[in-house]
Amino acid sequence: MKKKLIYFFSAQIIIILVMLLTTKRIDLEAYTNVSFYIGGLVTFIGLVTYVVSGGFFDLYASGSRKFFTRKHLKDEIVNMRLPSEVFSFSPKPLFALGLSILACTCIALLFYYG
Repeated sequence: MKKKLIYFFSAQIIIILVMLLTTKRIDLEAYTNVSFYIGGLVTFIGLVTYVVSGGFFDLYASGSRKFFTRKHLKDEIVNMRLPSEVFSFSPKPLFALGLSILACTCIALLFYYG
């Protein structure tokens, strides 16, 4: 729980820094825009990690390796790792962080339009 809060507050600091670098002001509209972009990016990275680590591209990767490899290098294909073996971490923390940033965006939108 403590680690999640550290990640969340670090993301909020990054949002404020990006907001200052891009818009040079601190207001609710700029926060909403920047937090939406960053939250969407983190959530998208979590989704890509989930899809690749689930083995969705393994068949395509092994098939394209077999098709595009020369005959004398066919033995090396067996030793190559599949894309699902490359990602050794869980995408759940990225989902949690991205969705919490997007929740803060929704709360900021409620204040902005309320």
